[in-house]
Amino acid sequence: MTRPAPGVTLMVAALCLGACHSEPGLRPRAPPPAPVSAPAASAGAARYRIDSARSEVLILVYRDGRMASLGHNHVLAVRDLSGEVVVATDLTQSSWQLDFPVGSLSVDEPQLRAAQGPDFQTRLDDVATAGTRDHMLGPMLLDAVRFPVIHLQSEQISGEAEGLRLSAHIVVRDHSAQVELPLALQRSPDELIASGEFDLTHAQLGLTPYSVALGALRVAERMHVRYRLVAQRESDAPR
Repeated sequence: MTRPAPGVTLMVAALCLGACHSEPGLRPRAPPPAPVSAPAASAGAARYRIDSARSEVLILVYRDGRMASLGHNHVLAVRDLSGEVVVATDLTQSSWQLDFPVGSLSVDEPQLRAAQGPDFQTRLDDVATAGTRDHMLGPMLLDAVRFPVIHLQSEQISGEAEGLRLSAHIVVRDHSAQVELPLALQRSPDELIASGEFDLTHAQLGLTPYSVALGALRVAERMHVRYRLVAQRESDAPR
C-alpha cells in the first residue's frame, strides 16, 4: 500500500488585513534567520510540484469589537503558488517548501465571499476592495515592494496517517515564525493532495491587529485558514 505523503500548507495568513484603511502598528522585530534548506532527497523518494491552478488557499479575516457592524470580514486568496514536495519512504523524513508572491494575493473575490457562508455575504464595491488590497500590500503591513515573497519550509512531520501534524517555518515580511498544522492527505500514483483548516493569530506572526476607538472597532486576533493543495509527480521520479 502506498504510504501517505507530507502535504504543503499555506499559511500566508501572515496577512493582517484591516476592517478599514487606517494603518495599524507593527511590533518591533528582529531580522529573521535565513530560510532552512530542504534536506536532500533520499534514495527512492518521490518528488511532486505544486499545481497552482488547481490549488486553493483562503485566509478569512474577521471584524471584532462593539462597533464591528461598521467593518467587514474579508477573504484573502493566495495565487501563483510554487514549490516542491519530497516524499521519503520514511514519512518523517519527507519535506516540502513553498513560495508565493505577495503581490498576487487577491481580496474579496465575489464568488469566494459567497462560498464562505453568512458572515461574508456583505457586498463590497470595487473601490472599497481595491483600497483594502492596496492597504494590505502597503509598507505598514506586508510591504510587498521590499518583501515580495512569502516562504514556507517544513521542519518535522509527526503522527499517523489518520492524524498527521506538520511543523513549519514561515518567513513573512521581516518576521520568522514556527507553526504546527493539521494535515489530511490523499495520494495516487501521479498526484498528491493536502488539505485542512486551522486558526492562526496575528501574535504568532508578530503583527498587531488594526484597532480604532479604544478597540471598539478592530480586526479580530484570530484568522482562519482553509487550504487544498494539489501537487503533480515529476515524470522522472521513481514509482
